[in-house]
Amino acid sequence: MKTYNILCMLLAVVVIGCNKSDEGDGGGGNDKSVDASYALLLKTGDMLSTQLINANANVITLNPAQSSLTEKEIPQLTYSKGANFLQYHKTGDCSGEIIKHDFSDDSSTEIQVFADLGDCDLTATTIAETNNSIFIGYEFEKASMPNDYFVRVIEMGTTDFVDVVLDKKPIGLAIANNRLFILTLDEEVTNENSLSVMDLTSNTLIHEMGLGYDAQRIFENSQDNIVISYPELHTNLNSSTLAFDYTQYTIGTEPGFVSSNSTYYFDLDGKLYYIMPPGSNSIYPVIPAVYDFSQNLTTLYAYENFLTETKRNFELEIETTTMVGFDHKNNLMLIGYKKTGSSGKGGLLRIKPVPEPAFVDNIDLDGIPYAIFVK
Repeated sequence: MKTYNILCMLLAVVVIGCNKSDEGDGGGGNDKSVDASYALLLKTGDMLSTQLINANANVITLNPAQSSLTEKEIPQLTYSKGANFLQYHKTGDCSGEIIKHDFSDDSSTEIQVFADLGDCDLTATTIAETNNSIFIGYEFEKASMPNDYFVRVIEMGTTDFVDVVLDKKPIGLAIANNRLFILTLDEEVTNENSLSVMDLTSNTLIHEMGLGYDAQRIFENSQDNIVISYPELHTNLNSSTLAFDYTQYTIGTEPGFVSSNSTYYFDLDGKLYYIMPPGSNSIYPVIPAVYDFSQNLTTLYAYENFLTETKRNFELEIETTTMVGFDHKNNLMLIGYKKTGSSGKGGLLRIKPVPEPAFVDNIDLDGIPYAIFVK
């Protein structure tokens, strides 16, 4: 086991972390214009819809075509990886619906879940998927007795499924190296977290390790390994050997992705794009951020450092950040934001990343950006 400490604070836009080498440019040095398309999920009231967008390095326009992903209520659970977006909607005390949408070919698959259980009271807690299977963690509530916990494995294209019994509540799932990593919480006794590892060939649990307290999120990184996130540190777990190391934060340098309520987005270099509270670095409640795992380096994109007050307040009308992504074809950050006021309007802002962040353009939207998929 190795432990790394983030000890220093550097300022560029606002950079937090230890700079091990060059900061890089956030995803490549491509200056040429390349045609790209974005699928943008928009939140309007309690509904989620899709807006298609055409773009290159210089121009961004709304695409009048309609996605086959129809408008739905905001889902209880979501999972996204690559071009795939998975959402779960509870439809009754013991029934639910999973919709898997592939934005690469605009295809959707709808799956009804839990109909086999009859009259019951359950809560789905976390979902994930591979090309072949969908995984949904849930707890089965029983009066005056401890709850039962499961991960259901559903084989795509069939009605086949397997329920794998757990002894603790599943609160997060991640997939790597043909294994399912299950973050659990012992609500009945210790309130501690554990990690269960399931082999996907046999759908059997092969390993469990204690994680202590306050492990809040789990996700796979671009190196096919697992990140376990706490408020004060994160753990990198090798998905093959199960060896791990810690990255401990010092006070004031926490990257904050543990508490981000937006969809995570990785660029081709493995940098994580998300939103986080800026502390004293900005007046906005949350701002765009990028975390470089290879350097343990956080870059905060405080709007005050690359947009004038007039641009922020009167032209763009930025109230808060809702989503961050990256156009790897044109080397541009994609920042979704809510406009000020109660109109439910938003916008998509594109900027050049560090080392010289600069405004490129924006487009107004009839909704608030929720997540983005680039192709």
